[in-house]
Order: sequence, then C-alpha cells, then structure tokens
Amino acid sequence: MRTGLRTEIAVSICLLLGAALMFAGFLLVKLTEQELLEQRLQHARATAALVVTLLQQTTVLAQDAVARDVDSYASISTVVAMLQKQSDLLGWRLLDSRQQVLASMMVADLPPFEISPVVTVYNEPSEVLNYSSRLLPWQAKKVSYVDLSIAADSDDSIGSLLQLRFSLQSLVERIHRAQRLILIYVVAYGLVLCLFGIYLLHRNLVQPIRRLQQATAEVAAGSLVPLAAADGPVEIVDLSNSYNQMIDALQKSRTETETHICSLESANLSLEQARDQLVRSEKMATVGHLAAGMAHEIGNPLAALVGYLGLLEADQRDCLQKDLIERCQTETGRIDKLIRELLDYAAPGSGEAVPVDPVAVLRETVTMLQHQGMFDGVVVDDRCGQVTAQVLLDSHRLQQVWVNLLLNARDAMDGTGTVHLATEINGDRFAVLINDEGPGITAAQVGKIFEPFYTTKDPGKGRGLGLAVCQRIIDAAGGRIEVRSGTSGTIFSVCLPLVGTAHSETRDV
Repeated sequence: MRTGLRTEIAVSICLLLGAALMFAGFLLVKLTEQELLEQRLQHARATAALVVTLLQQTTVLAQDAVARDVDSYASISTVVAMLQKQSDLLGWRLLDSRQQVLASMMVADLPPFEISPVVTVYNEPSEVLNYSSRLLPWQAKKVSYVDLSIAADSDDSIGSLLQLRFSLQSLVERIHRAQRLILIYVVAYGLVLCLFGIYLLHRNLVQPIRRLQQATAEVAAGSLVPLAAADGPVEIVDLSNSYNQMIDALQKSRTETETHICSLESANLSLEQARDQLVRSEKMATVGHLAAGMAHEIGNPLAALVGYLGLLEADQRDCLQKDLIERCQTETGRIDKLIRELLDYAAPGSGEAVPVDPVAVLRETVTMLQHQGMFDGVVVDDRCGQVTAQVLLDSHRLQQVWVNLLLNARDAMDGTGTVHLATEINGDRFAVLINDEGPGITAAQVGKIFEPFYTTKDPGKGRGLGLAVCQRIIDAAGGRIEVRSGTSGTIFSVCLPLVGTAHSETRDV
C-alpha cells in the first residue's frame, strides 16, 4: 500500500518528536532522581550521626557498666522509636567489639545487615545502597533501602558498631509520579507539536504540491493556465515560478505551432486556388481557341445564311414557306447567341471600366426582366435600402452578371417564388446578395457550378456558360462570387471592391 507524502512526513515527525521528548523527559527524571537520592542519603547520614552522638553522651553520663547498658539501650530505643515515627527507618542493630548483637529491631521481612570491612578495619562509615527506580511498569517491584554502618569513637561506649536501615520507597514513588507526569506531558505536548507541524506541512508543502499536481494534470489535458502567485517557502515559490515559465514556453510554442499550421493551411489554400486558376485558365484558353475558330468557321457562313433567309422572307408570299423561313431564322439566332456567349467567355474584359452603382444596375435589370415577362410569377423582395456605392466595372458586363444570376434564381424555383435582394458593406468591399427559395444544391455541385459547360438544368435549358462568364467578369474586376446553399435556398454573394466610400441603410437576407 502506497502512502502519501504528508502521511510519511507526519509519521516521521511524530516518531522523531516523540522519541526526542521521551528522551529529554526521562533524562530530566533521571537527573532529578539522582539529586533526590543524594539528598535522601545526606538526611540518612545526618540521622545516623545524631544517633551515634546520643549514644556517646549516654555512655559518658552513666556511672557503672550496668547502668550504661540499661540507660544506653533505653536511650537508643527511645531515639530510634522517635526517628521511626518521623522518618523511613526500617530497622537497626547495635554490635559490640566482638560483633555480637547487643540490641536490634527490624520492621519488615528484609535481608539481614552486612558488615563491611571498611568499618571494622578502617573505622570508617559504610553505606550499602539497594535501589531500583523501576522505569518500566512491567518490571518486578523491589524494596529500595540504604544501610548505614557507623563505628563508635569512644572506648567507653557500650557498642562498637551501629547499623541503621532507611527506606527509599517514598523516593521511588515520587519518581514514578514524575514519570507519569512526564509521559502525560510528552503525549500532550507532542500531540500539539505534531498537529501544528502537520498543519504547517500541509499549508507550506502538501497543498502547493497538490496544486502543482492538479495544474500538471490540466496541462496534460491541454489547458495552459499559469499558477497564481504562490506564498510559502522559497523552494515552493521557485518551483511555482519555474512551472509558470514552462507554461509560458509551452504557450509560445503552441502559438508558433498554430501560426505555422495557419501559414501552411493558407499556403495550401493558395496552392489549391492557383491550381483551380490554372485549370480555369486552361479551360478558358481552350474555349477561347474554340470560340475564335467558331467565329471564323461558323460566323461567316451563318451571317450569309441569315442574309439569304432575309431575302427569301422578303420575296416570299406563301404563309407556309414564310413560317419555315421564320423558324430557320430563330434557330440561326440561337446559334448566333451561342457563338456570342463563347466569345464573351473568351474575352470578358471588353468594354470600358467606369465607376458604376451596382444596386442601380441591379434594379434596372430586375425592371427589364419584369417588362420582358421573364419574372412572371416571381416576387422580388428588395432589401437593399438606400445605398450609395461605386464599383469600377463596365455597366453592360455588370448587367450581364445580374441577368445570369437572376435567371438562375428564377429557374431554381421553377418560375414561382420570391427572390430576396440585399447588400452588405465590409470595409472597402461591397457585396450584393441574391437569395432564391429553391431546393438548394449540394456541396459537390457548388464546387463545379463555375466550370464551363457544367449545368444542373435539364438538357436544352442551359449550356453551362452563364456562371462561368459571371465569374470571369467579376474576377477581372478584382471581386469574387461566393455561394452558400441549403435546403431553404441558395445565396449568391457578389463582392466587389469599392471606389471611394459607401454609405447605406441595408438589411440582411
């Protein structure tokens, strides 16, 4: 099982802090114990010296040996009884020069006194310490005491050796109480220190690391949001600053990558447009050569044929023959119109480009088509408003564009419906929008409708040159034609560069 950084550091702090406090506490207890033990021993020595002094005084005051024995024993018993009530005296005994017991008393079942050679040989006081502080509660309980052996100084004393045994249990109990207090102090103080240390650890280390971990996960998810200014230790602040520097570098790298991708996409689009332009140029060249050849090879015989038909019609009185001649003239007119469309496609730039109002030309074209009966059943919704705009283009060529687009809108609705007209101004560009309510065209058809001889109309109703001619005329004027189509209709947007400044109140389609 894996543990977190906070848990590991908290456990380590608790263990180290607890060990340090326990060591310091028990060291203090041990030093105090030594001091108290020394004080207790000094008190025992003073008591023993007092008893010896009383013993010597009693010996001097007695007149004979029998009196000394009786009075000494009585005096010693009285003094020892008094001391036993006021101190921790466990027992005593008095020995003569032959180490025979003259008098003794023992209040408990304890080991007998021992005679040290230090007393008998060197006539010096002797101490035997039997002490156990029992630091651990499960240790066996032992009786602690100290034995003092003191030799009498006077030759006339009734005894040559006095031994006293003092209890040290009160000292042991005091030490045990101190140990319990130290343990409680260590637990309470250690708990407070550990909680405070864990709080500081969480605020200054764990919380910033978790925030950095969360931010790193967000970076992996694609978010490059820098961290807020961090407070705390210098290392955490430096780590946060380094992270923000990394985020800044990643943002710059992403921006450079996106810019590079955009430039590649733009270059790819330019290449596609150049390719399409080359394809159109090749088609235009082919159609141009074809139109020029047809103009020479078909145009001259066709002109002669038209002239001969005119002569025949003038001399013909038979209605049937005259009707046939008129039919021939109609068909030759269709051939002549096709040749003219081919020539218009091959040479769209003919005519003088002058500033012209595209909206005025559009409205004139609508009026002309209505007068000719080509817009019967079609409602024109003019939302162009009051516009003042000028574009540089031949008015006849511009009218040719409007005628083709309006007739295409009519045909898309099968001759009935509403055609919406609107204008837009975008900087130095002026756009005219023609929107029909037909079924729309597919995306694949949108990419082909400007190709020569491509048409979506039924056979015999279109030759596929109208939109191609319109695009060539608008391209030559520096503009473009855009198409947006859906199930609710198709919008043709003719965008042309403005001459000067345009002002209008327009409404979108």
